[in-house]
Amino acid sequence: MTIIFPGSAQSAVGSRFVGRIALFVWVCLLGLGGFLAFTYFTDRATFLGYFTNSDKLAIARIALVSLGVLWLMLFVDAWRLGSPFRLPFKRAAIITLINVGIVAGVAGSTAYASQLIKVSRDTVKTVFTATETTPPLKGRYNILMVGSDARKDRIGVRPDSLTIASIDATTGRTVLVSLPRNLQNVPFAADSPMRKVYPYGYNCGPTCLLNAVHTAAQNRTDLYPDSDDPGLEATIDAVEGATDLKINYYVMVNLNGFKGLVNAVGGVTMDVKTRIAMFGHDDSYKQTYIEPGEQKLDGQQALWYARSRVASDDFTRMGRQKCLMAAMLDQLSPQKVLTNATQIAASGKELLSTNIPEVELGQFADLALKSRGEKIGVVSLVPPVVSTVNPNFPAIHAMIQTAIKKSEKASAANGEKKKKDPTQRAANTTDDLAATC
Repeated sequence: MTIIFPGSAQSAVGSRFVGRIALFVWVCLLGLGGFLAFTYFTDRATFLGYFTNSDKLAIARIALVSLGVLWLMLFVDAWRLGSPFRLPFKRAAIITLINVGIVAGVAGSTAYASQLIKVSRDTVKTVFTATETTPPLKGRYNILMVGSDARKDRIGVRPDSLTIASIDATTGRTVLVSLPRNLQNVPFAADSPMRKVYPYGYNCGPTCLLNAVHTAAQNRTDLYPDSDDPGLEATIDAVEGATDLKINYYVMVNLNGFKGLVNAVGGVTMDVKTRIAMFGHDDSYKQTYIEPGEQKLDGQQALWYARSRVASDDFTRMGRQKCLMAAMLDQLSPQKVLTNATQIAASGKELLSTNIPEVELGQFADLALKSRGEKIGVVSLVPPVVSTVNPNFPAIHAMIQTAIKKSEKASAANGEKKKKDPTQRAANTTDDLAATC
């Protein structure tokens, strides 16, 4: 009785006052559950926002623990009301063991749920500290994803991976716009302070590549006096100038922290097309490879899958990175996230830095779930379509807008599948990333 209707045992043979209070609370909880279910089906973004709001998570944790303790007390009292000592020994022992098992189950479940809420709240408060929001632009959110590789042997941060996720704010349909790190002569956005320094673009020679903008501007507090990271602000301005897309938010991914995320979810399954070296030019003596075939990669292997250039090139690597993103999107189910929440949260603190505010998390979680059922379009500014030395930026802008319009008109039922390329380089330009990979 206490499992199904907490308080009913007390109402029947114990304190009716206690029983009625417990039943009233239980009915209120059922009503709350009904409200949440209704919200999920009518406004999923708001529903998900409840579980990504640090204040609501704190309240939920206190309420959960309090209700769990009260429920345990009802079970103990129900056992007392059952007068087990008046029963034969075997029957009393069975009743007691069952009750102990129920109490242990409730206590364990409460403790586990409380820990999930704690790590979720800690991650939200640690990672999503920004407060400024920006509305969708022309019905789309443009989020710059930066792969940061700040090793000890490098001067400054070199963003070796720059990809814009342009997301339809209603349907979740996404176009990935990928920029090569060695793109030259990149213009800065019209309102960028860097445009005063480089009015004709970042055109100071072959060393002035897109991924060098961060280092060039990292100490320019005179240009970005209100910024904690002038180099990142300048990089965003360069990306906006190159693509003619206004960036809403950025997400910087620490590539070494990425290993922890993959390990936290138990690895990622990839269809590896060609042998991939797990070493660089300076440590070629290792001769360790990821062999071709479908296999589950751990964090270290997934990192090399995304970054290796030995017997490969930047543009093939960019294709593999997008295939890896598509695989993670497809394989990270809500159930897997829930069961690995503690490990994911721990890796997330090391993995991410972002200016996405906490209040936007429900909206983006909803769009992420929507995008799982949609094809992902890709535009990559790579040869032979785009010259990285002398890019035609007006043509690049037109190419990106064409891909976005095509994505907006597309449906999950149409679209021609691209022929799979053995190097996965074809993933750089496709209407259906999953099919190409």
